[in-house]
Amino acid sequence: MNSWKKKPVRNIRKNTNRTNLSYRNQSLRSLNPSKTKKPKKIRKSLQYLLLLKKFKNRIDYKNVKLLKAFLNKYGKIRPRRKTRISVQKQHAIAHAIKKSRAFKLIPFTCDVKL
Repeated sequence: MNSWKKKPVRNIRKNTNRTNLSYRNQSLRSLNPSKTKKPKKIRKSLQYLLLLKKFKNRIDYKNVKLLKAFLNKYGKIRPRRKTRISVQKQHAIAHAIKKSRAFKLIPFTCDVKL
């Protein structure tokens, strides 16, 4: 027999439970995505549109709950690029906020302790 033609038999165990340890194939997600499912968050820009729809697109200076959603923590009006609402609605909200401030329904500024 020619020993040089024989291939040596190697004991190779394939474990299907092990994950690939190379750094290229690793992701930041966990191995079982079904266990870590989180409820989908609504985008901030969509939240303002849904809020307006909830109040039937009626922008009124007496509706403090709606107007406070369009103020930041310092009491300033949120810009249109953040709220993603139309120009006409943004103008109406700004006008309603200013009117409700004049009637002292909403404070002009908020005290934030840093």
